[in-house]
Amino acid sequence: MHKLALVASTAAISAGGAFAIDAAVSSAGNHHHARVGRVAHRVVHAELVVARRDGTFPTITIDRGQITGVDGSTIHLREGTAKALYKTVDLTLPADAVVRVNGHRGSVSDLHAGMRAAVAQLPKHTVVRARG
Repeated sequence: MHKLALVASTAAISAGGAFAIDAAVSSAGNHHHARVGRVAHRVVHAELVVARRDGTFPTITIDRGQITGVDGSTIHLREGTAKALYKTVDLTLPADAVVRVNGHRGSVSDLHAGMRAAVAQLPKHTVVRARG
């Protein structure tokens, strides 16, 4: 379980999951590793199903984009690039969500429109990293 949490936390803290994807293919060699890292840097939405040793398959969801608004515990996130919209999502954060704003521990009330954010929804908790 600790390894899953470490990979998932790294995914949330990284550029939209680049480290998690890089870790998943690290045995493929440096050439492939670099190519995957470039692609992973542009990820705006990912759903990872991870095999555990106990035979279960938890799902990790990662969303990355620009916050367009915050209503209570719900973040409105625009996923895509500056020029193209992939989709908008409304993510309701649990009360125990771990929030980091500009590298410091924060809360949902510290999030605001215009910030860039990555949200990782893990089997037992949610991690948010925002900057701006």
